[in-house]
Amino acid sequence: MSVLSRLKADTAGNTAMIFALCLPVLLALVGGAIDFSRATQLRMELQDAADTAALGAIAVNSLGYKAGSNMAGNGTISDGVDQALSILKTNIGTHTDLSAISPAATVTKTGHTLTAKVTVTANYKPYLLGLVGFSNIPLNAMSVSTAGLPPYINFYLLLDNTPSMGVGATTADINKMVANTPDKCAFACHQMDKAGNDYYAKAKTLGVTTRIDVVRQATQNLMTTAKASQTTPGQYGMAIYHFGMAADAIDEKKPEPYLISDLTTNLDASAANAAAIDLMTIPYQNYNSDRQTNFKSMLQGMNKIIPSSGDGTSANKPQQVLFLVSDGANDGYDCAYSNGGTCRRISPIDPQQCHTIKARGVRIAVLYTTYLPLPTNAFYNQHLAKYQSQLATEMEACASPGLFFEVSPSQGISDAMSALFTRVVSVVRIKN
Repeated sequence: MSVLSRLKADTAGNTAMIFALCLPVLLALVGGAIDFSRATQLRMELQDAADTAALGAIAVNSLGYKAGSNMAGNGTISDGVDQALSILKTNIGTHTDLSAISPAATVTKTGHTLTAKVTVTANYKPYLLGLVGFSNIPLNAMSVSTAGLPPYINFYLLLDNTPSMGVGATTADINKMVANTPDKCAFACHQMDKAGNDYYAKAKTLGVTTRIDVVRQATQNLMTTAKASQTTPGQYGMAIYHFGMAADAIDEKKPEPYLISDLTTNLDASAANAAAIDLMTIPYQNYNSDRQTNFKSMLQGMNKIIPSSGDGTSANKPQQVLFLVSDGANDGYDCAYSNGGTCRRISPIDPQQCHTIKARGVRIAVLYTTYLPLPTNAFYNQHLAKYQSQLATEMEACASPGLFFEVSPSQGISDAMSALFTRVVSVVRIKN
């Protein structure tokens, strides 16, 4: 047999030769599995760090969120960028197998929206793959987070405190007044005449709760709700008005809204001022033909008081909201109608004045305190019974879309005011 034939037939050592030839491939496969597993783990850590930084940069009470809340216009929020990079660095930590770590962040405000974008790139130095020529594996991560800024809103409360708000808050309260007055009067009118016919004082003596009592407490509770709802200091401003302290101290023909508490973001002070809310006094029965509820005049006055509405993106551009609480029964000086006597208009509220206010971008939230029927009262039977079904309809027409709420005093005016407040805030957020 020739030498060549013998070499061909001799297979001793082939396994070693094949193993030697395959070893680099095996090392690459095993090393690749190990290194790519480590690279995947590191990339996940970078992604988690980026997510945490993007969220943290605009979280409520973060530097970026506070700066954005106080920012007058749109643009970059440098405090948010600094905080994002700081959070990112802390969460990446130290890794000896990472190099060329390059973080970046942008935090911007556009309208009511804050947007944080965080990116990070790095190189992973492989262990085994380095033996076969892979010096670095590039890694990257990106995260984008958005947050809605709270709207700044000024609320102008117009509270009906006219004699009709001296009606008992519940049917039981009404019945108690009827049973304890010689003329079976359900109205606890705050009369201050020399004859001492002060049914409001009688109501207090009898322990009767009137509508104005409920409204007063509800207004104070509203300030607590607003304060608890704020996500940034000074987010909500409150001003309180009603129809006047004394009927004989206001303009008989065109009364103006009476200031109880000036516009302020100090909601504790506003709550304290609300304690002054009380029923309007009248010097004697049928004073000024009982024309103390002039919605037209009051709404015209509020239209002058309330500034044009902003977009709510900053304290300098607040949304403006008129918050009306009333039973919707108009009884005022108006010679164009005279359906209750000379120059006296007894009717539901006229929504036209509300439309004038809404046309300026001011929202109107209406809490209609249901006018309970008074079948034993001659005035009610003659002038208001025929409008009973229209009162709620016209009050709803006065309100901005979605901002009407009807509640009987016995159902909880305080809860209703808080619910309507929450509804106002929600509507503003969706719109913007």
